[in-house]
Amino acid sequence: MGTTIYSTNLDGDYHRISPNVGTYIDWGSNSTVNSGWGITDIQIAVFMADQAHDRLEIDTAMGVSASNGLNVGSVITIGNYKGVIGAGSTKYNIHLSFSEFYDEEVEFPRGTIAAKFIQSIIYKNTSETLPDDFYRQVYVAIDNWGGGNNNEGNDQSYISFTKWMPYQPGGYGGNAGGGTGGWNLPPEITGDLKRKTISDMAMPFSGVNIGDANGNNVSVTIVVSDPKRGGFLASSLGGGTYDPVTGVYTITGSPAQVNAAVKKLVFTQSPDLEGKSAALAPVSFKIIASDYYRNTVATLETDFWTNRAHTLKGKSGSDKLYGYAGKDKLSGNGGNDKLFGGSGNDTLTGGTGKDVFAFDYKPNTKTNKDKIVDFKVVDDSIWLDNAIFTKLGKSGTEKKPAQLKSSYFTIGSKAKDKNDYVIYDDKKGKLFYDADGSGKGKAVEIASLSKNLALTHKDFFVI
Repeated sequence: MGTTIYSTNLDGDYHRISPNVGTYIDWGSNSTVNSGWGITDIQIAVFMADQAHDRLEIDTAMGVSASNGLNVGSVITIGNYKGVIGAGSTKYNIHLSFSEFYDEEVEFPRGTIAAKFIQSIIYKNTSETLPDDFYRQVYVAIDNWGGGNNNEGNDQSYISFTKWMPYQPGGYGGNAGGGTGGWNLPPEITGDLKRKTISDMAMPFSGVNIGDANGNNVSVTIVVSDPKRGGFLASSLGGGTYDPVTGVYTITGSPAQVNAAVKKLVFTQSPDLEGKSAALAPVSFKIIASDYYRNTVATLETDFWTNRAHTLKGKSGSDKLYGYAGKDKLSGNGGNDKLFGGSGNDTLTGGTGKDVFAFDYKPNTKTNKDKIVDFKVVDDSIWLDNAIFTKLGKSGTEKKPAQLKSSYFTIGSKAKDKNDYVIYDDKKGKLFYDADGSGKGKAVEIASLSKNLALTHKDFFVI
């Protein structure tokens, strides 16, 4: 068995980068490593590195795991093989050794394992701006077991990173060494990527820009680091697909279409957190933009408030106020206002004018029960979202509310008929929703309001 080792689809690659945005050193994820013997060591280093800003990072979503990133002593696991980041490694020069975990029964890993590690490595320069003549080279050296003559046991590749490379349609070839990068420019992720604090119903990407200099269609994937803490509001998705369990959102389209959709994404806290104390926890969003040929990666770090109470006051005009999560206090003051308490036990005050009190979150006697301070039958109305209050029918939207059917409303302590879904207890001043009317199911309190109001079905609308 020979000792010769060589790689393909890596040496000679060119990459265009943006400030503080990561790019895979093997942007096509198609590099190969061929070796007659097992791989012992891999070194990846930035030539003439700017120690303050040049960085090598690892993407553990690429089939590898790392006990402590690329820091010294971190154990890297790829399939059944393990290696360790050796002493002397830095943020811009890493040395992965498989020798410490050598087992004669398992042997050293083969070339496919080395390629998997290389494909997981990202280069980033953290400077806020880059000069037009910016240029870096990343060096990759791979050693196999067995030595060999004429450096047969060692393979070296060089990957170049620049701020700009000219685009030549149809040209994707690198040099004779097998590079596949070159003239197609990767998608860009720019704008406001600084760490920020956000609350429920925030739009974290409103300041982020995604584009492609060549106008190629772009596929964007956004991965939420902690889906149990929150996810994207369904009504904000604007196309694409989203899995709330994995926290992965994907959309494909023209740069303009994708950019507009991402900017409108709304991040909301998980319903499982309702009723708990206010808390601040880190949540990050990994953004991957691909134009089929090349990928660009960025991460937006945030500190996310859950169950944070808000006090919102309208002005003299017709305002729309949203409380979202937390024990909020909303006051419309003057004008014809619309008050959306959201989740949490909220206090809603319409003030003067013809006001709307809207309920678009699932009611809960303990964690989502609101108080309407000043409902006026002659002026005000109550909106109920048919996505939550499903028995009220499919007719009605926020733009065109539908009048509640008279048969769906009753006054008293409980439902009298099977379709008495909305119940106002005028003795206690409480409003209930009963999904099975006079059936065995229990009514759920939506809100409290004044006693002895002359409410009718005409005070309620379905949206």
